Amino acid sequence: MDLTSYGCPLHYIKARNTLLRFETGDIVDFLFIAGEAAEQASSSLGKDGHEILAVEPAESAVRVRVRKA
Repeated sequence: MDLTSYGCPLHYIKARNTLLRFETGDIVDFLFIAGEAAEQASSSLGKDGHEILAVEPAESAVRVRVRKA
């Protein structure tokens, strides 16, 4: 899901709400603006109990792969 058009904290809120639609164990890829936005979102999702599987550069963004808790 491309969340590069959202700033802080909306990018995290959108990611969190998106994960509510998935089953436990599902893997979801998010695109965040590179830098602090991606770091904060992945950290917050991890604190929510989701497993961060990968954080990878993707053009002008960062792809964060998450396994839903």
